[in-house]
Amino acid sequence: MLENIFKYAIFLTAWGWTGFVVDRKGLRIFILPEERKEGVLFRIRKELKCNNLLEDSRGWENLIKKVKEYFTGKKVDFIDYQLNLVNYTNFQKKILQTVKKIPYGETKSYKEAAEAAGYPKACRAVGNTMRNNRLPLIIPCHRVIKSDGSLGGFSAEGSIALKKKMIDLEFKGK
Repeated sequence: MLENIFKYAIFLTAWGWTGFVVDRKGLRIFILPEERKEGVLFRIRKELKCNNLLEDSRGWENLIKKVKEYFTGKKVDFIDYQLNLVNYTNFQKKILQTVKKIPYGETKSYKEAAEAAGYPKACRAVGNTMRNNRLPLIIPCHRVIKSDGSLGGFSAEGSIALKKKMIDLEFKGK
C-alpha cells in the first residue's frame, strides 16, 4: 500500500505564523497563528506523529489567501474546502460538519450545535469534539459558546483570549 505523503504550508498572517497539512483526501490539520514559524512546524509534527512531510502549497494558494484575509478582518468562509476527517468517529464528523456551517460573525451554543447535528442531548460531547478539532478556523469551533453567552473552552494555543479575539474580529467585520 502506498504510504500517505503529507504536504504542508507555513505562512505569515497579520496575527502571526500559521500553517496547514493536506494529504490525498484533503485538509487534515490547521494551526492557528503563533509567534514563530518553527512553532507551527513543531505543532504539525506533533499532530501527525510521522516524518512523511513535504513543504508544498500547490493547489492550496486560495486557502492561504483567504486565511491571510481573515486575519486582517475580511469576511471569508472556508466552506468549500475538502477535509480529511478520517481520524474522527461518525458522531464527531457530524458535529464537525454542522459547526463548519456556522457563518462568519455568528455563534451557536454547544446545545444549538448538538441539536442542529441531530443529537439534542449531546452538548458535552460537542464540547469534547471541539476540543479535538484539528482544523480550527476551517471548522470554526471558536464560534461555539455556552448557552449563557460565555465563551466556554478553547483548546487552541492562546486559549480563551484567542477565541475572544477571533469572535471580536468577526463581529467587527460583519
